[in-house]
Amino acid sequence: MGKYEVVVIAKGSEAGVKAAKKAASIAKQKNKRRIHLVFVNDVDFYSGEGMGYVREDMAKSLENIGDAIMRKLEHAIKEEHQDVEIERIELHGKTAEEILKFLNENDIEILIIPKEERGPIEKSLTRGDIEPFFNEIQQRVKCILVE
Repeated sequence: MGKYEVVVIAKGSEAGVKAAKKAASIAKQKNKRRIHLVFVNDVDFYSGEGMGYVREDMAKSLENIGDAIMRKLEHAIKEEHQDVEIERIELHGKTAEEILKFLNENDIEILIIPKEERGPIEKSLTRGDIEPFFNEIQQRVKCILVE
C-alpha cells in the first residue's frame, strides 16, 4: 500500500490543466513536497470492438499521448510551484476500474479530478452519468472536482 498526499487524474484538457494548478495550490498551502499524476492507459476505450488487431499499436500510442499530457501538466504545476516534486503513475486497464483499484490499494490524502461535461474519461467511467462515480470516490477519499 502506497501513501500519496496529492493525486491528480491526468487529463490534457483545460479542466485537466486547472486540476493540475489546483494541485499545486493545495500542495503549497499544505506544505506538501510531492504531487502524483495518474494516467490510465485504457486501450479498450479507444480501440473498441473489432479493433483487437491494433491493440498493441494503440497501447504504444496511448503511452505517447499519456507522456504528452503528463508533460503539459508538469509544466502547469511548475508554473505555480517550482520546487514541488512530480511523480507519474501510469495504470493499464479500464479507466473506472483502475482508478477505483488504485484508491482501494493506496492511502490517498487528496484526489483531484478534472470534470467536464460528458468528456471521454466521463463516458468511459460511467457511460456519461459521472455523478455516482464521483460520489463513490468521495466516500473513500477527499475528492476535489475541478471544472
